[in-house]
Amino acid sequence: MRDRTPLPVFDIGQVLLRWQPRDSLGRHLADDAAIDAFMEEVGFMDWHARQDAGRPVIEAVAEHSARFPHHASILASFYDDWLLSVPGEVPGTRAIFEGLAARGPVYGISNFSRELFDRTVPAYPFLGSFTGLVLSGDVGINKPDPRIYAILCERHDLTPSDCVFIDDSERNVAAARAHGMAAIHFTDAASLSASLRGLGLTW
Repeated sequence: MRDRTPLPVFDIGQVLLRWQPRDSLGRHLADDAAIDAFMEEVGFMDWHARQDAGRPVIEAVAEHSARFPHHASILASFYDDWLLSVPGEVPGTRAIFEGLAARGPVYGISNFSRELFDRTVPAYPFLGSFTGLVLSGDVGINKPDPRIYAILCERHDLTPSDCVFIDDSERNVAAARAHGMAAIHFTDAASLSASLRGLGLTW
């Protein structure tokens, strides 16, 4: 019979890795106001979300550059220099993740382009330690679509009530709970550690 402590399911961006697109965009734009104006004009977050859902980067850059030719160089350089927008780990969470992975299965659900994920892993090899990982770019579905939680469970024969999902987005946490998972809204490593230990997880 399986140990009834929950199976951890991690998000990646803003939980394990920092994602700071403004850091990269700031190389091309004068100040925060200019970055804000650029992101609003091009609909940056919605545009990037389509890459998370599987649109090839080369196609995304070509289409958006045609719409915003005066920003073409910025749009291209954002993905050419992708790792500048991933400036490091979220403090403290790698130790939790690796400790849990050393003791048992650890799963993941992340809104992440496959091609960008594959560029990221060599810089952060611990991301290869997932027992099972569903990337939105592979399945064409972004969180909080409920189907992405179902895909993880179906692929790995998991019961939702046996899982605890960890994400920085309240919408994604709510969707996981609606699917039957326990869920933790991530704010920092210390709070996450306390919440997981409260559920009986140790590392």
